[in-house]
Amino acid sequence: MPPTPLKLNLGCGEKYLPGYVNCDVLPGVKADRHFDLNRPPYPFEADSVDEVLMDNVLEHLDDVTAVMGEIHRILRPGGRAHILVPYAKSDWAFQDPTHKHFFTEQSMNYFCEGWPYNYYVPFRFRLIRAELYADRRNWRQRLRNLIPFRPVLRYFLFNLYDGVRFELEKIPAPADRSRAES
Repeated sequence: MPPTPLKLNLGCGEKYLPGYVNCDVLPGVKADRHFDLNRPPYPFEADSVDEVLMDNVLEHLDDVTAVMGEIHRILRPGGRAHILVPYAKSDWAFQDPTHKHFFTEQSMNYFCEGWPYNYYVPFRFRLIRAELYADRRNWRQRLRNLIPFRPVLRYFLFNLYDGVRFELEKIPAPADRSRAES
């Protein structure tokens, strides 16, 4: 029988998910593991994790590059990272005083293959998806979501979208690829 896939919900907060190892820094939060995402290395072996979920967590952490490097380290080759963050052109991004970083649909390109400015990081992901999403919780959001031409207007107007959903796949580092091929 194949091993059960290891799926992590990093920074779970109040979102405890069945089927995941739920991780958070706060000891009072229901989690399976408690540790600080700002202090790598995380307590998981390299190449051991099949999926990482970070739902509105990355914008709170100190060093995005270090966190992405650690996610790359623990993901197995072909493993996926699902990252949701507030969209930089939304009130959500700016209203929380604990947000340290802002993201657009282009932000993860820095860590992906083929991006001309990624030479500062020794790891690569393959970008599977980067999509904007709009919430529908209240009447203002539902009304806003009826605005035509939102994909074009987002370049000129704020608050047309609330968040960005990224899906990334781990690409082995060049040294890892040469070892795997031999």
